[in-house]
Amino acid sequence: MAVLRCICKNCGSLITFDDSSESCECFFCHSVFTREELEAMLEGAESTGMSTGVSNYGSENNARILEEHDADEPKENVVAGIVGAMIFALAGGVLWFILYQIGFFSALSGVVGTVCANIGYRLFARKESLKGTIISVVAAVIAILISWYMCLSFDCYNAFKEWFANGEINYTLTFAQSVRIAYRFLAEPEIASPYFRDLAIGLILCAVGAFRFVSNGIKSHKKEHA
Repeated sequence: MAVLRCICKNCGSLITFDDSSESCECFFCHSVFTREELEAMLEGAESTGMSTGVSNYGSENNARILEEHDADEPKENVVAGIVGAMIFALAGGVLWFILYQIGFFSALSGVVGTVCANIGYRLFARKESLKGTIISVVAAVIAILISWYMCLSFDCYNAFKEWFANGEINYTLTFAQSVRIAYRFLAEPEIASPYFRDLAIGLILCAVGAFRFVSNGIKSHKKEHA
């Protein structure tokens, strides 16, 4: 894959694209050019003796512009991004818990958690990147797992309350105690099956929600390292 350069016919800035691109957007004026327009600009540059697609002045001028842009562009704050991703991912987790309690399809919140986590990362890190996308997906998965276990714990808490009220047992549990022992209920296949099914569906929907962000992150990463 060859990397080609030409001058934007609208603003005079440097455009870099690979020879397999069907279209390309100018980084500075955001004009979008088709393959045919790119080839025409490239031929025009070559006809004036610019073998690399830019004149000496254009190269120096655009290099200066790119340097200024890099200097002005905010650096990615990964630590802050992680915090933001976790905070916003919890929105999906809270939604999971609420939907579960009212009997709705709680796994749908897997998509919401992924989207919110990506928004949180971009807001806190001040930049979008492939690394940020991966961190956001991990944050969303963690939030889903926490919410899923909280739902299991709450069911455990309510079960003990009901057994105590019916006189089947002579003690009950606090919610904190239920959190500590809830995992034991998963040893029973008939109890564990619906919980693991909901978790699996939620993680699948999380992956579906993450697909577009991951795809965009990969494209952005390739473009930065072209």
